[in-house]
Amino acid sequence: MDYFDFDNVKRNYKRVPMTNMYSNLVEGKGNFLIRRGSECNELIFDGNHNVYATENKNFPSNKIFLFNLVNRDVKKFLKTNPFIELPPKKDVTSYSYTYDLEEGELTGTDLDHAYWRIAYAKGYISQKTYNYGLDDMAKPLRLATLSVLGREKVFEKWENGEYVESITLKHKDEQLRMVYADIRYSCFYMMYELSILLGRDFFCWKTDCIYYRNTPKNVNTVQDYFNQRAMLWKQLCYDNTDRSIDVNY
Repeated sequence: MDYFDFDNVKRNYKRVPMTNMYSNLVEGKGNFLIRRGSECNELIFDGNHNVYATENKNFPSNKIFLFNLVNRDVKKFLKTNPFIELPPKKDVTSYSYTYDLEEGELTGTDLDHAYWRIAYAKGYISQKTYNYGLDDMAKPLRLATLSVLGREKVFEKWENGEYVESITLKHKDEQLRMVYADIRYSCFYMMYELSILLGRDFFCWKTDCIYYRNTPKNVNTVQDYFNQRAMLWKQLCYDNTDRSIDVNY
């Protein structure tokens, strides 16, 4: 256990909780490393690196392998594209306080799985990995696989069934962290560019959705912009029907 090649060891993905194996190792006075996380739990012993699903229902156990696929794809991309240029940083949310809500109707265009799609469109992840993550139940998992890129990993070291110390097996990787930053910043910068194109008809953006005055020209401007960047979207429609006469006072 003195040396463990964290990046190159084969990981075994388990669909069951880690509790039983952890208890067996403690009771059997085993030597092991353990890390508990909200996304997954990891247990290293006898040269094995087991990754377990957590009890978090937002992370389907049959898709936990996505962590490894995303990490592998991104590292492969960086071998031939090592330099990442970040877009200018913009706010997650932005409002136009001069927008006249009394003029015309409001509409919005919402990006589908924005971060995941950007990662694919930029070449960070393969089409195979992209398709694996499209399950509606995997949305939180998709986001987690991207947000943990390059993050430091600290494990508890146990010897003879007892806790000894915390050790860092994987140090923070600034290049991988930049990939996640690029994905996020690219999303917000698209919203910013559209706000400039829409001018006084722009109302606000919220992460991956932009709201603006509903005119054919504006809708085409936004949709064409996203299409040119291989983004997927849905157009939001609002029902302005006056239902006051249906209310029983």
